[in-house]
Amino acid sequence: MRQRHDLLIAGTHVISMDPAIGDLPHADILVRDGEIIDIGPHASDRQPGGVQVIAAEGTVTLPGFVDTHWHLWNSLLRGTVGDSAGTDYFTVKRALARHLKLDDFYWAARFALAEAVNGGITTVHNFDHNVRSPRDADANIQAHLDSGLRGRFSYGPPDSAPSDRTNDLDDLAKLRVRWTSDHLDGRLDFGVALRGPYRTPPEVYEREWKTARSLGLPITMHCDRCLREEGCRSCGLVRLEQLGLLGEDVQVIHAVHAEEDDIAALARTRTRVSLSPLTEMRTMGFPLLTELLEAGVQVSLSLDTLAMPTSADLLGHLRAIISVEAARTGSPAITPRRLLQLATIDGARDLGLHDTIGSITPGKRADLVILRTSDINLVPSGDPAHALVYTGQIDNIDTVIADGRVLKRHGRLILDEDDIDPIAMATSHRDALLRRAAAAGDWPPPAGVAATPSPTTEERSLL
Repeated sequence: MRQRHDLLIAGTHVISMDPAIGDLPHADILVRDGEIIDIGPHASDRQPGGVQVIAAEGTVTLPGFVDTHWHLWNSLLRGTVGDSAGTDYFTVKRALARHLKLDDFYWAARFALAEAVNGGITTVHNFDHNVRSPRDADANIQAHLDSGLRGRFSYGPPDSAPSDRTNDLDDLAKLRVRWTSDHLDGRLDFGVALRGPYRTPPEVYEREWKTARSLGLPITMHCDRCLREEGCRSCGLVRLEQLGLLGEDVQVIHAVHAEEDDIAALARTRTRVSLSPLTEMRTMGFPLLTELLEAGVQVSLSLDTLAMPTSADLLGHLRAIISVEAARTGSPAITPRRLLQLATIDGARDLGLHDTIGSITPGKRADLVILRTSDINLVPSGDPAHALVYTGQIDNIDTVIADGRVLKRHGRLILDEDDIDPIAMATSHRDALLRRAAAAGDWPPPAGVAATPSPTTEERSLL
């Protein structure tokens, strides 16, 4: 890890996301040993000892963005997914998943996390649904720690695993033995990614839920399978509630076709939902942001994957969401500031990190993003929150700080002299991956292959 320095961010406009602090139009933030020590009105003569000063006049500072569902392993698939026959996301993913090697998993994660830094995302939940061996899990964990970011690693099954096969529950129990708190630096915790009743029979999902809960591991699960059945209009979440599978320890992904009773089940059980609006609108339908918030469901936001393809331009994602909700529901509650809340403190709540990050509050860790408000696309401006969501761009991000470490400065990622460039590594590893898959006859996949087959009668009966 690169060295952490004590910092003074001087003269910035703070959007704290802390109701007790609010916005401070011209403020200083003091950071020592990665902790926010003080926030107060800017003082030009403030010179605390032993700190690096970040001159931040003409900027706005926010808590670092929090992504709550991201498949880092398939970041190497960007550029292979498209709209022509045989190039859709699911066909490509299934064709290439088994050909990733150990260092592919590491560099796929490092590449995605570098893009996260570039986009001001300082916390990432790695939903890994292609863990092919314990070493693959370790490679992902090491990549996350090496990136400097905060997050969670959720241990899933290999891609396209048989429905009667559980996750590697034995290795799941060993994670905390291999990776102690000293290794994790207070920046990473563990969860489990389960397929649930949508894709596995009771003898599998019951064992997985029991194991996860006995280990005290939070559970994450996609709620999307029935969307691929023509005419399906329910997520079956009421049934999951009846089975005892929902709860505060469960995060449901997407739930795009949840009906009113499904949403009520989420609210009753305090189950959390992570929405990935751009990938949902591309392959599933409109995210139900307004309906979920009105029901009191805890909602957060995520990118899902870089392979779709999408990018880590979270401000662009927020702009798409606010436009879609204006057209779809016209809800006055979906405001720029509410969306920034979803991307910061609400994401921290989803991951159980709201006492650590998510707002600029003394005592919390210094996960911060500083944006230039003097750039042409952000002037003239009234409310900075409105400007960021309606016209902000990834290019406006000047500085990104994670746990007190400066990872991006003056608009450029910081690489130490001995760092290997993750961008170059991603390209070379993607090319080698395609060559291996081609040699095995799996690439390119045949045109016209059904990528998302409808559930079988047995699968439908699981709900």
